[in-house]
Amino acid sequence: MLVSDKIKNVTTSEDFLFWACNVGRNGICDMARVSGFIVEEDNEHITFFLPEKFFDYMKVNLLPEANISLLMVSVMNFESYQVKGNYISHKYCSEENNDFYRLRILKSIDIITDLGLNGKGILGFLLEQPGIAVTFRCRESYLQTPKPGTGTKLTD
Repeated sequence: MLVSDKIKNVTTSEDFLFWACNVGRNGICDMARVSGFIVEEDNEHITFFLPEKFFDYMKVNLLPEANISLLMVSVMNFESYQVKGNYISHKYCSEENNDFYRLRILKSIDIITDLGLNGKGILGFLLEQPGIAVTFRCRESYLQTPKPGTGTKLTD
């Protein structure tokens, strides 16, 4: 499935926070804080970036074609989307990916600080972590904003 235009628009928005999820062998959903993501040129794959420390919890469940979900939520208006897909690969971030990764973390720290919280205290440790890039194939996308229509599959 092609990545929805609504999802692509989130990549340039500064007020979104991200989480990646997969189901562990115990049947319980494991979530990891993600710094950001890019839509690959083929418009079918998404690569998200997360700290190695968070990836360590996820990697034990990443068998070929394992289910992965990426959740994105605006901290300003709760606009939310979920992308479901299948794991393809992971690797250490390139320098370009690391620059993107660190920039997203700094923006998230600023947003949280603007909300009156200690952004650096909450997320600052992520700047010290090496980044991991995880790629998955998009299978389906959903609107998750809390309003009528929540759960609607995105078809654009």
